[in-house]
Amino acid sequence: MTQLKEKRKAARYANDCLVTLFFTPRQGRHMNAQLINYSEDGLCFFCDRPMVPGTTIVVRASEESYRNINDNTDCQMRSMGLATIKWCNKNRRQGRPIHEMGAVYHVPY
Repeated sequence: MTQLKEKRKAARYANDCLVTLFFTPRQGRHMNAQLINYSEDGLCFFCDRPMVPGTTIVVRASEESYRNINDNTDCQMRSMGLATIKWCNKNRRQGRPIHEMGAVYHVPY
């Protein structure tokens, strides 16, 4: 079996809350996604529609996002952040087609 090389430098934290993905004002739309995990560098989530790697989005966490977070973790989830889609894979979850995606946060200046 092929072993994939881990590309994240920061630890991942599982969380299955909803996040809202906002696209550029020119596209004028948004969609909901289900978070899989997050780190200080980015996040992994899934939704019904695919996004092209390189797409820039704004990710906003719902209030429920913070209910399952352990206060003792090194990393707290961002309430809102600008991110770029790095990968998108078609998959199935509970018998329905989904698209799992990874996004990296933009570093604030």
